Amino acid sequence: MKSILAVILTVAMIFVITSCSKSDNSSQADVKEANKDLIAHIDSVLKNNSLSGVIYLTQNGQPVYEYANGSDKEGNKLKPDTTIFIGSVSKQFCAAAVMILRDEGKLSVDDTIDKYFPEYKLGKKITVKNLLTMRSGIYDMVNDTVSLDVSPDNTEEENTAIVKKWIFEQELRFEPDTSYAYSNSNYFLLANIVEQISEQSYNDFVRERIFEPLEMTHTGFLSEYNDNPSWAENAVHDADVDETKIKGLAKGAGNIMSNGPDMTKWMDGLMNGKIVSKETLDEMTENYSPDTGEEYGYGLESLLNGNGHQGAISSYVSTDYFNREKGYCLFSSGYSEDLLYMPSILLKDFV
Repeated sequence: MKSILAVILTVAMIFVITSCSKSDNSSQADVKEANKDLIAHIDSVLKNNSLSGVIYLTQNGQPVYEYANGSDKEGNKLKPDTTIFIGSVSKQFCAAAVMILRDEGKLSVDDTIDKYFPEYKLGKKITVKNLLTMRSGIYDMVNDTVSLDVSPDNTEEENTAIVKKWIFEQELRFEPDTSYAYSNSNYFLLANIVEQISEQSYNDFVRERIFEPLEMTHTGFLSEYNDNPSWAENAVHDADVDETKIKGLAKGAGNIMSNGPDMTKWMDGLMNGKIVSKETLDEMTENYSPDTGEEYGYGLESLLNGNGHQGAISSYVSTDYFNREKGYCLFSSGYSEDLLYMPSILLKDFV
């Protein structure tokens, strides 16, 4: 009796697995067929193109197009799943971490930041929301200073103290919420706020609350790569890039490495309520600076009827883009500045 039941169950399992496999294959084929004009367009754009980088496009989780061309500075051939520096694309992860804490009632975007930085004399003028939306007036510790006394030889704590001291000594570019100015300092401070509230390192919080739930197994932080490059074998890297080696400098603002499949998991998870609610994502993607002609939300920009962000760190440029209405997710990264404009170049007439 048991053996007959086992046979029946085995046959049933095979049927279910086979059916699912056929369904998945059919779904992929359907997506490819539905996007045949888009695929032909991308082929024409990339034909005989010397673009050195990676492009990874999906729709509703199904692959539409993969592209990889060129090699990194160590001679490793780029692949669609090569792990690569994503620069300021990292900011949306920091914004999501803040919103996770907000939705748990642990902070308010209307908090003034003297609550977290009592030593900052201008902190009572500036809110968490001002930091998120680049409307704080705080100068950029990367682009608005000739030099900081940070060093690859310092600990993260030493570099963090140096950067905070520099930020807190500056006057504001403008009164908070009266204008927009992109500043890495905003997200550096937001990452520190995440650490204060969560009582975890920023990296641990993002890993536990975002990377692990989404099974982003090829995504990590600059500190991990610098301490142990083998975790991202064949990663694009440049031994001469100091800004990727200064511990803590890019935290919250540009300290993540990822690849196409993992970034698709991130964008899909964001669109489908796996990290924050739909209402919170709506809040993150609202444009808070129409008065300046910018289209910036919380770590996300409005791009081509969708949202995403651009990033650059050293010689690497990246863009991610997602379109909630049509389910497209696009990640591009590599050595060419053209990769910053991939959503507009590849998807303009299709979204």
